[in-house]
Amino acid sequence: MTRASPRLQALRSALLPLALYGGGAFLFLTWARQGVHPLHEDVLFAIGVLAVWRYGWQVLHYARAAYYALWHYPRLRAAARRAAAGRHWPSRIFVVLPSYLEEPWVSMEAMQALMTNIAGLPCRATVVASVGSDRDESVIAAAWEAHPARDRVELVFQRQSQGKRIALGHALRAVARRYNDEPDSITVLLDGDSWLEPDALAKVLPFFMAYRDLGAATTNEMAYIPGQDAWYRDWFALKFGQRHVLFQSHSLSHKVLTLTGRFSVFRTSIVVAEDFLQQIENDTIDHWLYGRFRFLMGDDKSSWFHVLKNGWNMLYLPDVTCVSLESREQGFLRASLSLPYRWFGNTMRNNPRALALGPWRTGWFIWFVLLDQRLSMWTSLVGISGAVVLAATKSLLYLPLYVAWATLVRTVQLLVIALHGHAVSLRTVPIMLYTQWVGSVVKIKAWHHLADQNWSKGRASQSAAPRGGMLRRLAPTGTMTMAYLAFALAILLVHSALRFPGAELFAREAAPSAEVRLDGVRADDGRDDAAALQALIDRQPAGPVTIRLPAGRLDFEHPLVIRRDGVTLLGAGADRTRIVSHVRAPEEAVLRVEGQPGKRVGYLAQPLGPDDTLLRVPGAAAFEPGSLVWLKEPNDDRFLRQIGSRTWNREYPYLRQALVQVASTEGEGVRLAAPTGVRFDARRTEVLQVRPVRGVRLADFAVEQLAPGHDIAALRHVYENAVPDAAVDAISLMWTQDVLVERVAVRNAGRHPLSIEQSHGFAVRGCVLDGAWNKGDGGSGYLRIARSYRGTVEGCEVRGIRHIALQWSSAFNQLRDIATEVDVNFHGGFSHHNTVSNVRFAIPPAHHWGPVFTTPDDARWAPPDGPGNVVLNAAGTTASTAPPVRAASRSR
Repeated sequence: MTRASPRLQALRSALLPLALYGGGAFLFLTWARQGVHPLHEDVLFAIGVLAVWRYGWQVLHYARAAYYALWHYPRLRAAARRAAAGRHWPSRIFVVLPSYLEEPWVSMEAMQALMTNIAGLPCRATVVASVGSDRDESVIAAAWEAHPARDRVELVFQRQSQGKRIALGHALRAVARRYNDEPDSITVLLDGDSWLEPDALAKVLPFFMAYRDLGAATTNEMAYIPGQDAWYRDWFALKFGQRHVLFQSHSLSHKVLTLTGRFSVFRTSIVVAEDFLQQIENDTIDHWLYGRFRFLMGDDKSSWFHVLKNGWNMLYLPDVTCVSLESREQGFLRASLSLPYRWFGNTMRNNPRALALGPWRTGWFIWFVLLDQRLSMWTSLVGISGAVVLAATKSLLYLPLYVAWATLVRTVQLLVIALHGHAVSLRTVPIMLYTQWVGSVVKIKAWHHLADQNWSKGRASQSAAPRGGMLRRLAPTGTMTMAYLAFALAILLVHSALRFPGAELFAREAAPSAEVRLDGVRADDGRDDAAALQALIDRQPAGPVTIRLPAGRLDFEHPLVIRRDGVTLLGAGADRTRIVSHVRAPEEAVLRVEGQPGKRVGYLAQPLGPDDTLLRVPGAAAFEPGSLVWLKEPNDDRFLRQIGSRTWNREYPYLRQALVQVASTEGEGVRLAAPTGVRFDARRTEVLQVRPVRGVRLADFAVEQLAPGHDIAALRHVYENAVPDAAVDAISLMWTQDVLVERVAVRNAGRHPLSIEQSHGFAVRGCVLDGAWNKGDGGSGYLRIARSYRGTVEGCEVRGIRHIALQWSSAFNQLRDIATEVDVNFHGGFSHHNTVSNVRFAIPPAHHWGPVFTTPDDARWAPPDGPGNVVLNAAGTTASTAPPVRAASRSR
């Protein structure tokens, strides 16, 4: 039997996987780095809270394992050796050897190794072999007879016929009859297919002599698998490699999570006690569904729980190795499902009662490890589930991005395993990913089917049927299905694939008195309705107000301006409620939602980095949580050179601007709810208050601009200001916060169908923007987003206008799921960190611009855009900016 790979050999085995998987994943992530930015917005929860838990927990385990291996364990071992040198060894040790239908070569190798270990001890031994057949007995007896140390070993046979637990109980009772109360005596529980390295017992016994509070110990494990399935061999090798690292971390708390039946050592005084014997022979748990049922397997979990609850310490001895002689003839896929189902079942049956002991008995670290056993089966699925949801709903790029990241993380884990001396291979990383995802599913099933027990040898089985009718018998599958549905709902909500109903759904119940009568507003009467609506809105008391517009045609001779919070303007549907505008220039818009900038509070006291959220400014107390901070810094030549502006060089408008929501105030600081993405310099950056209009909702109506004497069809692709006296925006949001525009149709806008400026948190959903009279130079005919932040435009149709334009410092906006016959235009002015995804382009030949246009660095109308603008899954493009189908015009 060969010794396990030394550390150097293990590290050599890691070189090719590191280069192939780690290098490949790193190169892919580097190439696709522009696609990583949207992940921050869409899966903040998953990669924030859960990532801190999962990766932080992992790093903590690695740090503890390294400390244990390099510092703590060597000192424990040195003290044990000193104790062994200065004290009398016990006169007798005991070995319980359950061996059931093993291959003859396995029993021979295992028994010979055990006898060699006993021969190296200054004490005698009793080996109680629990066998299942005459062949088992004859092979073990032959190995004992052939060994020169047989005179120092008493060999006792017992025939097992009622399962392993009863056999162990009987064997331990045989030990109890021979035990003479020596405090340092040990009892070894050793499976019949376990091969001990030379001097394994000589290394273990001194720990029990040195530490009288040590109740049990377990050791490093390897597997010898002579079969042809390399995936099966590497799966076992990975299992033991991960175990080796984690058990060292656990052992730093002088506890372990399992006292494996393959090879664990106990203080004999513990295993001969009647309560221990009863727990081994007849361990039961009480379950709300199955009632009380007996553990068929998992004797190692029962022995561990007994030692834990009675306050004994446990240790993992990493320099002592037991090799499992695996003679199973199973394929990888079958074994990787059936064996973990059994292992996880044993673990989860034991977990609730171990957690119930509390951290004061287990220790805080081990208690959290036990808690993580319950959480990890779900947290391990969060990443891949989120990636699949994002790939299905936003961009296919998310799935390879996540797989590349997961692969890169696994190469780090692979290196840690190799550093601890366990060899790896090219199959290790795929097996890691497989066992995480498939293993989690297996563990979830095991948790919901705790009475389902199946022992692989002898095909013994037990199923504790639920008491009652068919409904209760189906309950495990039902509870598991409900758990999966809850998990799926959480994933869909977190990744915005589903949304909770908006607050407007409950507006009537929340404020029943806020809905008002429309005095003076009558559809289809040919008279102005705007003045009556304006008066109605202006005279309402503070608080939310809902105004329901009637079906039919409403004529607006004047603009309607909303300057108060909480107004809902709700039509009967875009095909039924139709606002027809007679408004003429120089008015700004037919419908305006308009707040105001506030006063200047001061100047930044210290620089604010792009990712910083703590803003230092005198007078910070002027801001309240939920309010907006307006930051702006003057342009200068250095900054314009920095962003690559070759032509545009003006003082105004300021390019470095941001509207950011306040999370809290902290003395002379303001904690921002999110970073700005821009560096703002101290003493040059103004910090101002804002008085936005908040919480306005415009929904379920249409707006149309009249232009008598002109034909909109003739002007469909005329990019000129053809009707200047009708150059009025349909809807304008200016200095607003959390405004919602949904299911609104704008037909034949005078200028911009929708203009959003100096606004934060807007949402435009399910709207149709179709046509504009004026689409010429100077900025006309846009879905315009300027100096606006963290808004969303989704599920819209756009046609017959000039551009969908993101411009002038706009940042962290998302445009998604849009069907458009016009281009998306990054229109310059240092807009940054905006995301465009799932846009379906159908641009006609008469439109002058390709699908996505970016401002060149020599543009005369604006400087170039800033960093982080991303286009995903648009017109078949997944690069950071899609190329135009035709040469892009340099005019606006």
